[in-house]
Amino acid sequence: MLRFSLYSIICIALVSCAKDDAIADKDVYPFKTPTGFSEPYIPDHNPLTYSKIKLGKKLFYDPILSSDGSISCNSCHKQSLAFSDARTVSLGVGNLPGFRNAQPLFNLAWSSSFFRDGGVTILELVPLNAIDSHVEFNNNVGEIIRSLNKSAEYRTLFKIAFNDTANTNNFLQALACFQRILVSADSPYDHFHFANETKALSESAKRGMELFNSSKTDCFQCHSGFNFTNSEFLSNGISETYPDSGRQRITLQLADKGKFRVPSLRNIEYTAPYMHDGSFETLNDVIEHYNSGGKNFSGKSPLIRPLGLNEQEKNDLVEFLKSLSDTKFIQNKEFYKE
Repeated sequence: MLRFSLYSIICIALVSCAKDDAIADKDVYPFKTPTGFSEPYIPDHNPLTYSKIKLGKKLFYDPILSSDGSISCNSCHKQSLAFSDARTVSLGVGNLPGFRNAQPLFNLAWSSSFFRDGGVTILELVPLNAIDSHVEFNNNVGEIIRSLNKSAEYRTLFKIAFNDTANTNNFLQALACFQRILVSADSPYDHFHFANETKALSESAKRGMELFNSSKTDCFQCHSGFNFTNSEFLSNGISETYPDSGRQRITLQLADKGKFRVPSLRNIEYTAPYMHDGSFETLNDVIEHYNSGGKNFSGKSPLIRPLGLNEQEKNDLVEFLKSLSDTKFIQNKEFYKE
């Protein structure tokens, strides 16, 4: 899993970097905050530019990041699935199975922690986990940097983006720039809630939304705000034992066993299977779990209790969840491999 000593060293280097030299206006990426969203976090040391985004996108799709050139970031994060994976766990180098279900990638500029256990708090550092893991890229940054600097194309791209050759800092910054522009905010719900388009939701979805925001379900307590997450670490009782201890792996506190970061519900229609272990195949399975009150686990959130939903209510909740699907996001050509 995470190598905290390496993360700490690079974290210090990233944060202490001087701001980029003056960037020509034509290269500044005009990030637009969607209606209803708060202002995103874009660090001063890594402003968004077209050239860094182009470089980051190429790196995202390039298997050069893996030790044997067999997989890329895109192998586990596919745009058609809101940059998630349809497998229970993704396969890395040598087809080795990963540790957890791959999370989708969108609206990361509003995230304060990453991975299901929140083990990383800086987006620029996120790729290191996959690079260093023997069941993912099984590589190291030094080797990747050497490979990049051997490539005439990459030397040109790094020169344009950073006026430098590839190094650890600018490699990670470019990847972060591409990931920060993966913004999803154009679902039927957004049209209904933020643009007052009353016909954007079906009657079933409207009933589901009312139920979602009611005391009967308390869904809104955890899945709140414009991104449908409170970003807290909670246990929803999918297991009685939790072989994967979740947040406890980071904090080493027994009270955090079985707790995972509450995920966004945006684009959930595209991101099956669900939960940290991919144990639920459909949205109906998810609703049935919450309706049942979950498994008997001591650390389970008190919000998880039997709901007593009838079939119509369960169907309405599923319809509301589907209204959070952003078709334009998964078809946005700006994110396509070039």
